Amino acid sequence: MTPDGLTMALRTNDPGRPLLTWYDDSTGERIELSARTLLNWVAKAGNWLDLEAAAEPGGVLALTVPADHWRAVYWALAGWSRGLTVDLTGGAGDATVGLDTGPAGADLVEPAASLAASPLQAMPDAPPPPVGTFDDSTPAITAARTTYADLSAAEIAQDARVLVEHADAALLATVVRVLLAGGSVVIQRSADRSRRDDRLAAEGVTQVL
Repeated sequence: MTPDGLTMALRTNDPGRPLLTWYDDSTGERIELSARTLLNWVAKAGNWLDLEAAAEPGGVLALTVPADHWRAVYWALAGWSRGLTVDLTGGAGDATVGLDTGPAGADLVEPAASLAASPLQAMPDAPPPPVGTFDDSTPAITAARTTYADLSAAEIAQDARVLVEHADAALLATVVRVLLAGGSVVIQRSADRSRRDDRLAAEGVTQVL
């Protein structure tokens, strides 16, 4: 996988098609992002990494966001679109993003490495300039020892609806493989197993990973 190839894959999905559906069974939340909306979030995060964090290919994006949170998905995708290594261990990075755990709810705090205060929502919607190609052996995720080559599309049907049941760094790698293959993803956080069968039917899931 190349960073530019990831952005192109998101662009070529049906813009209105649900691409990422996220449940948090501990709070009752359900978030659904179309291909257009997910690309918009990835573009904004990518522009923040480019314009505010001055992150360059080979750098590290430290996410203190749970891997099974929907926001972790678009930040990881944005990092990979910029050729970065995603660190989920809480270590220091060239750019750091966290979640507000206060009473206002889980919303993004201003990333710590910002060169100037600038909310993510203020970033441009258009994807930042492509970063080009580089060695596929570059680490994509530190903890999982996953390289960019490991993120290549899996053998998944073009219109597959995939329930991803990991809750660690492997979840993000699986998500990007599904998206590159043209599929869509359902994620459950704090999954209530008693709801699983009904959810599989309601979401039209065709594959579980």
